[in-house]
Amino acid sequence: MRLRPVLALAYFAAAAHTAPALALDPRPARVCAACHGPMRKDWESSSMANSWKNPVFQAFLADAKSALGETALAGCVPCHAPMASVLGDLKFESPISHEGVTCNFCHNVAAVDPKANPPSYVFDASDPNLMRGPYADSDPGVAHGFVYSEIHTKGDFCAACHEHTDPGTSVTIDATHTRWKGSKAAAAGKQCQDCHMPPSAGQASPRVSKMNREKVYAHTFAGAHSPAMLDSAASLQAAVEGGRLKLTVANSRTGHAIPGGGGGMRSIALEVTFFDGAGAKLSAVPVETYGTEFADEKGKSPVPKWLAKKVARVNEIPADGVKEEWCDVPAKAKKAEATLTYHFIHPAYWAALSRRQVDLARHQPVVMARASVTLP
Repeated sequence: MRLRPVLALAYFAAAAHTAPALALDPRPARVCAACHGPMRKDWESSSMANSWKNPVFQAFLADAKSALGETALAGCVPCHAPMASVLGDLKFESPISHEGVTCNFCHNVAAVDPKANPPSYVFDASDPNLMRGPYADSDPGVAHGFVYSEIHTKGDFCAACHEHTDPGTSVTIDATHTRWKGSKAAAAGKQCQDCHMPPSAGQASPRVSKMNREKVYAHTFAGAHSPAMLDSAASLQAAVEGGRLKLTVANSRTGHAIPGGGGGMRSIALEVTFFDGAGAKLSAVPVETYGTEFADEKGKSPVPKWLAKKVARVNEIPADGVKEEWCDVPAKAKKAEATLTYHFIHPAYWAALSRRQVDLARHQPVVMARASVTLP
């Protein structure tokens, strides 16, 4: 079953409702935990497990449905609730449909076509309990069938949900995969999994097999919501040149442009606070905002990705790239402190979510880097 994740196309409504009956019922994550307990524990608090339940996603989904109708749901489930998509369960009657990007989905994907527009994945409906993964010598016994899958070891696996150009408008909504492909990391052979599923020595199924492996991939799916990863993603330097403040932002540790992902729903803000000789605050100056912003058919910007008709602005910090920004120094200023802050939700959408009392606890802005300089 080939599915192409999109934002809001009726094609998915048709595809979902005509999905063939599966030969066997797919298994929920709790079944996988019997043999892969540590992996399941890591996964259950990850962004993958919460891709459907995430309260911010649910709020945005409600907005998309209000604007576009029920086709918005059919366009979101292939990536946010893929089992619901392959089961044709748009009413979410099966518990496994609520599991987000769950074990039985990822490990049953038979192929991904990163060159399609949009990229697509193939789910093996004929045998949903045939598990695919990075090992050629797995020994699951009678638990399930298995086959080695090279695509599970490659960054191209991620393209189906992290690369999208709307075929109707030709607007690029998410280019994370393309930007990784053009990075030094990709040229050196580093895959998405190397950073977002960092491997370590251990046992893949400690309750069944005592086989020790050099690489057991973490299922925490570390990303922007992982403090350690954000803390080292970018660097910030401040200096005075020609009487002005020069700020240098470098993205030398991530394998793609940042803020990355999110389809225009995230941003990074660069701000400077100036102080006088006594340490009193003089002013806080917004210097630059990094990210992608879309416009609707009337030119209004920013608008959320489901309303995008054109790209209004692209200013991301590219992989291996540097951004230089300049700021005037106010009179009496003797010190400048610069901060680079990651916004999981673009400030343009934050206030409305807050008024609706959406749980934003896991989406608070995080300072990525700081720099200070004494002014002459």
